Amino acid sequence: MHRLVLPMALLSAVFAIGMGWYGFVEGFTFLEAAYQTVTTLSTVGYSEVRPLDTSGRVFTMVFILAGLGLMFYTATAVVEVVVAGEVRSLLGRQRSGRKVRRMERHVIVCGFGRVGQEIAIDLKSHRVEFVVVDNNPGALREATELGFTVVAGDVTEETVLREAGVVRARALVAAADSDVGNTYTVLTARSLNPDLFIVARAGSANAGQRMLSAGASRFISPYQIAGRRMALSVVQPLVLDFVDTLASRQSEDDHILAELEIDEASGFDGRTIVDIFGGNTEVRLLGVEHKGGRLVVGPQGSEVLHVGDRLMVYGTQPAIEHLTGSQGT
Repeated sequence: MHRLVLPMALLSAVFAIGMGWYGFVEGFTFLEAAYQTVTTLSTVGYSEVRPLDTSGRVFTMVFILAGLGLMFYTATAVVEVVVAGEVRSLLGRQRSGRKVRRMERHVIVCGFGRVGQEIAIDLKSHRVEFVVVDNNPGALREATELGFTVVAGDVTEETVLREAGVVRARALVAAADSDVGNTYTVLTARSLNPDLFIVARAGSANAGQRMLSAGASRFISPYQIAGRRMALSVVQPLVLDFVDTLASRQSEDDHILAELEIDEASGFDGRTIVDIFGGNTEVRLLGVEHKGGRLVVGPQGSEVLHVGDRLMVYGTQPAIEHLTGSQGT
């Protein structure tokens, strides 16, 4: 749209010059001056509001030539912006479509509002492959300008989620600002991919429970989180600063938080924590979520790990990768 600023400014300036001449030099009233300026610029061929003297006719001829050229210039700029924008949008969607078809184990972000934008930016900082789905042209345009892969359409429709690769995805985030819409999205996504990990945005705990019943793996209430963080910043500000510091390091080449899932190839099954982490000063185990859902924070070294357990570890990325790689061999 910035391409239209100059032609529109020039057109406004020419219009103001015409109004000024006919109003102050020729003595027309404001309405007569406006009428004379419009009919002259548009070349509709009406006669003058009042008879013009020689200087008035000379000005009108120059005004017509300058104004007509400027009118064509402005019209061309408008067409160029509209057509070029549509072409870019079409080509962008075609490229996104080809990219989505190549995606595997990606994340689908449904809804690109304020919450969806933050999710997408954070996923990008973690180098996680994802696709944004929305039916708002403005939101899609903004997501495309940020370099995100997009799919246009209603996220509650099966065809749209299939186009976003829901069958091949590892996770889906229902981030729209509508509880009803997020619930339908969860229902549709769960029916298409029973193994999909689904996180839903909920406006209240009751809405979140309905989403869990619809098939969501978990729900997040932005209002509850904001309230808890604000309360924690008053009661225990150091704890909040500590958590924020850990989170901010996720995009840096420094110590990071990582989640590891124990599978058959990991070599962790049936072993104790001290067997795996004893003597390792570069990776620290912060917590264990056992397969049944029991979460143990700061587990004892004698705790036995099994397939399906999830580990929350803290350390450098190379050290974590070395740990998982060496155990799997």
